[in-house]
Amino acid sequence: FDAEGIEELAASIREKGILQPVVVKKIKQESALPGGGPRYELICGERRLKAALLSGLEKVPAIVKDVAESDFLEWALVENIQREDLNPLEEARAFERLATERNLSQDDVAKRVGKSRAAVTNAIRLLRLPEEVLGYVREGRLTAGHARALVSLFSSEHQIQLARRIVKENLSVRQVEDLVARSARKRRARQARRLTPEVADLENRLARFFGTEVRVFARKNSPQGRIVIHYFSLDDLDRILKQVDLPPAV
Repeated sequence: FDAEGIEELAASIREKGILQPVVVKKIKQESALPGGGPRYELICGERRLKAALLSGLEKVPAIVKDVAESDFLEWALVENIQREDLNPLEEARAFERLATERNLSQDDVAKRVGKSRAAVTNAIRLLRLPEEVLGYVREGRLTAGHARALVSLFSSEHQIQLARRIVKENLSVRQVEDLVARSARKRRARQARRLTPEVADLENRLARFFGTEVRVFARKNSPQGRIVIHYFSLDDLDRILKQVDLPPAV
């Protein structure tokens, strides 16, 4: 837990008390406390409990639930997700963990946490962003809206470049969405380029020779152009280099 956040919550508890009880489960093990009495295991509310102890409270309000051991994690995750101060990445990781640990679909996760399926799906997609971009989100330099727009870009390189521009120029979410949409239109236009039979045949022959996807971009009314050879791993790159008698890349 964030120490500063716990301190702030402790200060709030000193002033207003605990507004939401922790949730506990009664356990069968005999108490070692003076006077005996039942023992309880904390299900959710660890953050509140830590802050309460820090504030000097000796007792905290609690709700006793009969919860199976297998459901402990779900209770804790759902409570964590419902915290108002959760940042977008913490929320996304909580959704993902709930889905993984409980073997739930994203639709099931949405029902458990009281959110729409689209909200859960879009949150989890943020975790696919490059680490540099995720760092900006954690630091609060990018909002969840910025991050959702960046997910739509087709490469991590473009995502990082635009993220840096957002931070530098303080772009709004709407501005970023417009830039992403413009980039997508340009990409579709490039993909829909009309190939002459000669260029299409050349692409096919080069693809067979290199054993990978090859694109030929011929300029209209010009003898110039470019050839793009795709590789999908360093081993694949070394194989292609060997085809043209060049040394390995690394």
